[in-house]
Amino acid sequence: MGGFLRKRQNLIIICVLLALSLFLYAESLSRRSSINMLERVSLAILSPFQNFTAWTVEGVFSVWSDYVSLVNVRQENRRLKTVVDRLVFENTLLTERIKSYERLDKLLDFPDADKIPFEVARIIGKDTSSRVRLLIINKGSRHGLSVNMPVITYRGLVGRIVLVSGSASKVLMINDVRSAVDGIVQETRDSLVVVGANSPILEIKYLAAGSDTREGDRVVSSGLGGVYPKGLVIGVLTDIKKVGDSLFYSASLKPMQDLDNIEEVVVLLKRPAEPFPEKKQ
Repeated sequence: MGGFLRKRQNLIIICVLLALSLFLYAESLSRRSSINMLERVSLAILSPFQNFTAWTVEGVFSVWSDYVSLVNVRQENRRLKTVVDRLVFENTLLTERIKSYERLDKLLDFPDADKIPFEVARIIGKDTSSRVRLLIINKGSRHGLSVNMPVITYRGLVGRIVLVSGSASKVLMINDVRSAVDGIVQETRDSLVVVGANSPILEIKYLAAGSDTREGDRVVSSGLGGVYPKGLVIGVLTDIKKVGDSLFYSASLKPMQDLDNIEEVVVLLKRPAEPFPEKKQ
């Protein structure tokens, strides 16, 4: 298209000038009060060209006006899109801040919080491969943390600290295969041991086969072992089965806390003088 116009630009310029001349001449004739016969004929011949030229000029100005308006609309749209993007970003930040406040408020709402000092920490790293289940938190010895301190959320037990530096600590989660928590069934008071299996579901060991325990019963920490205080919620029992002549049930435990989705935790700095009350929910 550009090559075609360049090749014929001289012809186009001549045609435009001729049309403009005819338009001006016809316009001067139409304004005169008296014209001779030759001028009448010329006016009759030139009138269509005059109308065409006027229509063309008007169309060009109209297209130009529409183009300018479209450019302005596009600029305004870009400006408004920028404003909307900024508002969406600010709304996202505010929403996340509100959710953080809600999570922290729930973290501080565990039983007898006034009887034991604690430290709120944020998860800054995870190692949840097929071999281990570890969390890294942003608090360490400078904040009073030490090895074997329990780590919980408002929902339940998460694990214990196994390594401490000045500003960070590693937490061995209860679903790690190296973890074992002495527990009791809240409803029947039967004892058992909760062990990790490197999966979202925990395993139950040493639950007596004669127990009246049922699926859905809640398991809490027994306080034995010197690490976890008594009464911390661990999870609910599932898949209770009698296997042959075994003296113990085969069972699983679903943690109360979704261990794959944790953002903040509470570290209990020392054992309370009294066990946590075992509140049923």
